[in-house]
Amino acid sequence: MSDISDEARKELDELAKQRVEDLPGETALGNKDPEAGGDGEPADWTGNKDVQLP
Repeated sequence: MSDISDEARKELDELAKQRVEDLPGETALGNKDPEAGGDGEPADWTGNKDVQLP
């Protein structure tokens, strides 16, 4: 079992939901899918390196 508190787990869950909404949707060929939502181009997305975790 993990040593993470319930409060920290809830914060991480909320952060994950927000980050997933920001992900650019892409087609099977890696092109932007305008119906999938998200911000930017899939090829430009670099991950969560600037996000501070609780």
